Amino acid sequence: MKIGFLISDLNAGGAERATSSLANYFSQHGHEVEIITFKDVDSFYPLNDKVEHLRLGFDEIALSLSLKRIFGALKRMLKIRSFIKKRKLDVLIGMSFSMTWYTVLATKLTKTKSIGTERNNPYKYKATKINSFLRRFFYKFCDGYVFQTKKASRFFTDKLKKRDVIIPNAIFNETVYSLNVPAQREKLICAVGRLNKQKRFDILIDAFASIADKIPEHRMVIFGEGELRTELEEKIASLSLEGRISLPGTDSQAVKVVNRADVFVLSSDLEGMPNVLMEAMAMGVPCVSTRCDMGPEELIENEKNGILVEVGNTGQIAQAILNIIENPALADKLSANARELLKTHSIEAISEKWLVFLQSI
Repeated sequence: MKIGFLISDLNAGGAERATSSLANYFSQHGHEVEIITFKDVDSFYPLNDKVEHLRLGFDEIALSLSLKRIFGALKRMLKIRSFIKKRKLDVLIGMSFSMTWYTVLATKLTKTKSIGTERNNPYKYKATKINSFLRRFFYKFCDGYVFQTKKASRFFTDKLKKRDVIIPNAIFNETVYSLNVPAQREKLICAVGRLNKQKRFDILIDAFASIADKIPEHRMVIFGEGELRTELEEKIASLSLEGRISLPGTDSQAVKVVNRADVFVLSSDLEGMPNVLMEAMAMGVPCVSTRCDMGPEELIENEKNGILVEVGNTGQIAQAILNIIENPALADKLSANARELLKTHSIEAISEKWLVFLQSI
């Protein structure tokens, strides 16, 4: 097959990692793969030499009812359409809800099939009236649709259509497969994600501050970059925790640090299917996660392979961290059970589900 992916860019992030990993897998199994990005930046994640990365060299403009935005979007759509017709792609996959809109418009009246995806929480993520309408509108015109969770699929219809499929994220980070559970964990609490409001690292910092005296040898590291860096740094300083909480930025090797940690925490208000949580669980790191819509409750069985807490509840996050650190038997149980994700969500298993689906469209 000639398979194309459409995504805003290939910077660090969950959809970006999924795109690069799926592209690599498909190309290694005999398919021609093109990744089309709006922005002219190199991929943060390694790409197989057989994968072609086309940079269109312009910023994404979301569709809306504004004439200026509509004309801007049409200009970009026509450029994408020209490319897919020239390359004679069999299928184009929009790797977010906004990329799905462009995918549908660019492939109409061509031989290229359009695949939409919902990679976040459609009930909450950019859920303005306009966006919700456009999500549902363009969903109807896709040749196929991929959801990460059952709940996300129900945003569009109560019953999954024959053309649609639920495929969870794989553990796409190949480094995870080479790391073993350490004999001795470091006194470290880790988190990974964009430094934005959705991830609620402010609450995580407060949770750590509330138990810092009880775990005086522990440190916290939050990997990621974003618009709230200054605000979070000021918060850490106000709590006099500069020496114990660090924000080292984005690091492609962060997974190696997470692997050695006592606890991994996902404190988000909402998620799609969080890659970072999956990776930590697959490595056997005892995990705490909010019960945020949507992915965590489809990954974690509470107190069996992880601990679930209520969204925004600083006290529950703090207590869950403390329970893991102070109860080695619980930590070992969570670790052993979470490792099962290496089998159920492997790159091979999930990528094959994608290929079977694409070949059925």
